Amino acid sequence: MRNVTVFLFTLAISCGSILIHHVDAFHVATTIQKKKCSLIHRHVGVSHIPDYEFGRNAVASTPTCDSTLNPIQAAYTKYAMISFISHLCIALPMVLLPTFLKNEVMTKLGLKTKSASEHEALQVSQKCASILLKLIPFMNLQILSPHIQDDVEDPVPTIWVSNHVSMLDTFIFLSSDEQLRGKNRRPIKTIYWKGLDSNPICKLVFSMAGFIPIDMADNGNGNPNEYNRASFKKMLKETKRAIDEGFDIFILPEGQLNPTPEAGLQPVFGSPFAIAKSSKRPIQMIGLYGCHHLWHADEETGMKVVGRDVKVKVFPPCKKEFKSAEEFIDAFNAVVGTFGASGQELSSEELDRWLA
Repeated sequence: MRNVTVFLFTLAISCGSILIHHVDAFHVATTIQKKKCSLIHRHVGVSHIPDYEFGRNAVASTPTCDSTLNPIQAAYTKYAMISFISHLCIALPMVLLPTFLKNEVMTKLGLKTKSASEHEALQVSQKCASILLKLIPFMNLQILSPHIQDDVEDPVPTIWVSNHVSMLDTFIFLSSDEQLRGKNRRPIKTIYWKGLDSNPICKLVFSMAGFIPIDMADNGNGNPNEYNRASFKKMLKETKRAIDEGFDIFILPEGQLNPTPEAGLQPVFGSPFAIAKSSKRPIQMIGLYGCHHLWHADEETGMKVVGRDVKVKVFPPCKKEFKSAEEFIDAFNAVVGTFGASGQELSSEELDRWLA
C-alpha cells in the first residue's frame, strides 16, 4: 500500500509540472484577484464557533506594506506559490485514494474505528503538503515552537486557537503540524465554513479527516458573520463528540480572513473559552505573521507578493484559568494580535501576565 501511495504521489508531481505551464491552471488559485465573493474568501480551512454574547471590533484602517522583493523575485515567488497549490490539488486525491479504500474495508470488517481512519487521512494529507513544501519552497517559513515536548507520549488534550491572515493559513498548518504540535501530537479536528465543501478538494480532505462544518453566509471579509442556527447546534454536538473521542479542537476565533492584520485582529469571539471550560481543557494560542505578504485577504491586493518571510509562533499553554470570555478575548488580542501585527511577541513578563 505504501508503494502505491509513493507511486501516485510521484505521478501527481509529474501531472502538476505539466499543468502549471498552462495559464488556465492558475485560474482557481487566483480567484482572489477577482472583485467578487468566492469560496476561497473564507479560506481553505477553518472558521470559528460563534458566540452571540461576546465580541470585539478591530481597528479599522488600511496599512501599507513596502515590498522587500524586486519584481523578478516577486514574480518567481508568486508562480512558485501557485505551483505548490496546483500540485497539492492534484496530489491530495491521489494519495488519499489508497487510504480511503483501505480504511473502508478495515472499518467494515471492524478492524479500525472511524476516528482512527479520520486521523490517518489527516496525517496522509499533512505528509503530502509537507513534502510538496520542501520540493517547492516558495516562502521562508520559520516555526517557533519551543514549548512543544516531543518526548511526551500522551500530550494534554487542548483547544487550539489562531489568528487568520491569509488564504495560505491552512496550507501552512497542514504542512507543519508536526513542527507545531510535536511528533506525538493528538488527533485534531478543525471547525470550518461549510461553503468550502463546494470545492471538491476541500470536501474530500475535510470529510475524510472528519472536520466539523458550520454554515454561514459568504458576506465578505470584515463584515459580521451570519450563521445558520440549526447548523450551529449540529456543530456543537459534533464538537462535543470529537472531544469525547479524544480529538484536539482547532478554531479561528476571528471567524474570517483579516484584511488589515497590521491594524489589529478582526472581532474576536469568546466561544473557545466556552468550549475549553465545558471540556476542562487548556487553551493554547498560535500566532501567524507574514502570510498576507504572499496572498492578501484584500481583493484588490490578492497575490501581489511583497515578501517571503512567514512566522508561526506556538505560545505556551494557558495556565491561567480565564474567568470569562471577555478575559480570553483580551488575552488573545494582546498575545496573538501583537504577533500578527508585527511578527514580534510580547516580553516574557507580559506573556506571563496574560497566560500564566
